[in-house]
Amino acid sequence: MKFAHLNTVNTSWIDPAQQKNMCNRALAVSDTSKNSVITDTIVVTHSMGNLMLAGALATGTCTLDPSSTWVGIAGPMMGSMASDFVQDSCAGETNVVWEEIGQVTGRCPPNGALQFLAYSGRNYSSNSLEAAYSAAQESYRANVHALMCGKSHSGITSKYQAKFWALGSMISHNSEENDGMVDFKSCAAGFPESQFGDSYRDRFYKTKLNHYDMSFRAGDSILSEAKMPVKWFECLL
Repeated sequence: MKFAHLNTVNTSWIDPAQQKNMCNRALAVSDTSKNSVITDTIVVTHSMGNLMLAGALATGTCTLDPSSTWVGIAGPMMGSMASDFVQDSCAGETNVVWEEIGQVTGRCPPNGALQFLAYSGRNYSSNSLEAAYSAAQESYRANVHALMCGKSHSGITSKYQAKFWALGSMISHNSEENDGMVDFKSCAAGFPESQFGDSYRDRFYKTKLNHYDMSFRAGDSILSEAKMPVKWFECLL
């Protein structure tokens, strides 16, 4: 198992160098991968990593061999209203409390990577970003084998749980079904909702986990099958 952590703060998902880095990390896992074809590899992407890989596949920077499997988690495939919120906050268009939070998190002025997560079809998006989203979503739907998305930001008890309660409540998400950062619709990105189930046994898993929970950092809930990301991943293997 290999873990890749790329700079998603200063470098956007549509940056060709970022997409190349994403491919290089995936290609390095298996000795059988060559000529930009990812072979005999299980690729797991969280959050913006989904856009980076989808974008790389869409531009032909690399390809997934049928022997490889892509597991997507909490991807903002249509963008995130958190990006729009921060851009509004930094422009002084929200209340003073949230303006202060924007300053504390170091997101003002908003960096380029965050700007390229502007929600599709909303004020901060652009024609070029819409085209990139569309291409990425197409490759995402064609290649993702299993997917975990959040329909509620209630989450698992953790030191960051309250933060996502606040984000889920205060950000003007397009739907109440969100993980605090990403709407379910954005994560599903065209996969029909009927394809999802709320049990860790479902390959397409619609959870009650917040955005950080889906990176496995809080483990599993003891009782709720809609909050068991680790068991879900174990069942995929």
